[in-house]
Amino acid sequence: MNRSVNSILAVWILLMLGTATSTWGFTLSSVNPITSTISVMLISAVKAALVMFFFMELRHAPKAWQLAATIWVAITCAVVISIYLL
Repeated sequence: MNRSVNSILAVWILLMLGTATSTWGFTLSSVNPITSTISVMLISAVKAALVMFFFMELRHAPKAWQLAATIWVAITCAVVISIYLL
């Protein structure tokens, strides 16, 4: 396999681990609901960034687009978490 396929496979595995962690790991009764909700949101933000950079080819886009997309994900995640905590 070439390097591109290996990186896509590694990202896919990370996405699946993030899904498994947020689905199974944070549904246990011993985990604080606020902690689990914030953790799920942060994992979702990382997953969104990974999808944009590796599956939507943002990593080959100009740096300004990469920065804008990263800031958009961070702000969106921060706003949703802030609204949840209010």
